[in-house]
Amino acid sequence: MRVLVIGAHPDDIEPQMGGTIAKLTKNGHEVLILQFTDTGGELNNIRIQESIDAANILGADIKHLHYNQYNFTFDRKTVQSLDKIIEEYKPDEIYTCWEYDSHQDHQAVSKIVLASSRKNNANVFFFEPIIPGGIIPYAFNSNYFVDITDTIEIKIKSIMAHKSQVKKFGNGWVNAIYGRASFRGFQINVKYAEAFQIVKMIYRI
Repeated sequence: MRVLVIGAHPDDIEPQMGGTIAKLTKNGHEVLILQFTDTGGELNNIRIQESIDAANILGADIKHLHYNQYNFTFDRKTVQSLDKIIEEYKPDEIYTCWEYDSHQDHQAVSKIVLASSRKNNANVFFFEPIIPGGIIPYAFNSNYFVDITDTIEIKIKSIMAHKSQVKKFGNGWVNAIYGRASFRGFQINVKYAEAFQIVKMIYRI
């Protein structure tokens, strides 16, 4: 199985679904992480390398599209760039940002993915709102869960690869990620889990 995981920035992916990616790659599936934007500034190259290091820990490939985050938007150009990747990679499953995430770049990525996946037969899922994030008046509809008890430490190791962000957000960031995984695990009677929202699921008999 081929899985495409799409985010806007470095560290968009691992806190939300690093455990699922590690589980997929351990089971022999191919995972490609796609990152749309560069952060710019003096940390840009550092953060790109951190995302590469994190992907390596998870056993995934990674591709950077290098859009400038300060003028990144949902438009025909960005949709066509993803259209081309989906056509070439032919994913069986696509995971991406939730449409109501509080960050405008995450919302743009969500819209791009929905537009690009409208004509293909890949399953599509939203991962949970990105940590850290803002308060929003919407509720995430978690209706698909993955037990990551066996891969939680790989997930955390991949997050720790984002050294600049660990320094920026402190231990509270990692504790929040552990806490959400524990809460989702409690909901399905396992130790740790990650939750997703099904956008499109094709049942192949």
